[in-house]
Amino acid sequence: MIHRVTRWFPFCLGVAGAALLAYAWGGERPRMRLRTYRLPWAPGAGLKVLHLSDLHYSRDHWIQRQRLRKTRALLRTLQPHIILITGDFLHDDAGLVATEQLLQSLPRAPLGVYAVLGNHDYAVYSYRELFRNMGEQVRAQTSFQRKLSALGQEVGRLGRLAWDIYRNQRLRFAVVPNNTRELRHLLTSYGVVLLENQARPLPGRPDIWIAGVDDWVEGQPQLEATLATVPPSAHVILLTHHPDLAYAPATARVDLVFSGHTHGGQVVLPGLGAVHTQGTRLPREHAAGYFDDLPGQGRMIVSCGMGESTPFRFRCPPEMVMVEFVMPWF
Repeated sequence: MIHRVTRWFPFCLGVAGAALLAYAWGGERPRMRLRTYRLPWAPGAGLKVLHLSDLHYSRDHWIQRQRLRKTRALLRTLQPHIILITGDFLHDDAGLVATEQLLQSLPRAPLGVYAVLGNHDYAVYSYRELFRNMGEQVRAQTSFQRKLSALGQEVGRLGRLAWDIYRNQRLRFAVVPNNTRELRHLLTSYGVVLLENQARPLPGRPDIWIAGVDDWVEGQPQLEATLATVPPSAHVILLTHHPDLAYAPATARVDLVFSGHTHGGQVVLPGLGAVHTQGTRLPREHAAGYFDDLPGQGRMIVSCGMGESTPFRFRCPPEMVMVEFVMPWF
């Protein structure tokens, strides 16, 4: 009996591993959930905010089609006053088509649609390009010994990349530029207010300002200069793709921050938490959600995102976020 169990154990383990991998690839990624918050905030009491982030649109494929269909169905049920989008519309340039489809589906927001850019709106970090470059380095060598040496060096680079992922370091490799200019044109043509180190008051609400800064990794964020344009008496909602900017001392005057970038970790393992939080300071066990530990008693919402940078999700489905501000109870 023990021999039979031992003989079948590797097979069963392999089947279970393959099933988990298949689920991580196609089980959660086509979904779209709506996460809701009711936050006490007297200046904005009664306002409803729809927060979208990290769409990562790419070429047309069945998972993206399913997710976009479910996104549109959810959007038809929502009546936000404000829509905030915290970057990474694109995974690569092929995602401009799906981005336009989403913009066409946004519900009417009487106080406006505001957005900032994320690192992937500037560039895609291409694993395909990474392996192509590795192959070219090996093929360029003129002898077998040199090819073997080059292969060892490239494998070492790959190992260091894996180690950086494990250590939750910021990743930037095989950068392929995206068409940011065309994305800007597309957003503005649909009435989206793109905040690139800018701030402006909500229409009819000069006491509440929306500020947005450029991406921390690929852009040129100017947080202090942006917040300096806001009247001292005004309340501030800050949009930043990268959540680490929310912990800068300058945000002490910010009431609320909306952010993304972490994707909630995408793969969240029991006992470990998020495998990788995109190199942010957020802990593995809390890579997205609600945070109240910002300077000056500010608060932050970090979305798990609507897409992904690598094609896996486990215990971390895609999401949109709806926030309703209510009067605080003292």
